Amino acid sequence: MARKSAPLLPRTARLLTDLGERLKLARLRRRLTAKMVAERAGMSVMTLRSLESGGAGVTMGAYLSVMQVLGLERDLNKVGEADEMGRRLQDAQLSRAHSPKAKKPRRERSITAAKLSKPSGCQPSSVIRGSDYSGIDLDDFPLNPDAFSALFTKNKKPEPST
Repeated sequence: MARKSAPLLPRTARLLTDLGERLKLARLRRRLTAKMVAERAGMSVMTLRSLESGGAGVTMGAYLSVMQVLGLERDLNKVGEADEMGRRLQDAQLSRAHSPKAKKPRRERSITAAKLSKPSGCQPSSVIRGSDYSGIDLDDFPLNPDAFSALFTKNKKPEPST
């Protein structure tokens, strides 16, 4: 069973058909047979025929391979080169970024997080205990250290009370 390709809008399908026709004309201008181009591109003659008729199921790589055989691969650089819509969208985003509107206040990093760097004798997988906080003012830390270490230990789930 053949793979299905994504449906294309009629205008887009026409662009693909036009590309296939242009590639066929380029092949004929060079007086190359379909069999010669297909062999050089590493595909079957049937795939080349589908490509030249604008088949949507033909891979982009197959189109590029035929373009390479015909010496047209550099034309691919022209795709998206004059992206008018993209440039307008980018300009609109830039103008919004510079518009005078109220900025959200930045969240400040807690000083406590900097104080709680790993103690010197601590293994990466060890459980944090209250004794590891020596020299730290626990009033600055929003959690109870025993409750905090409970987050990192595996305990049985509490049984539901009836």
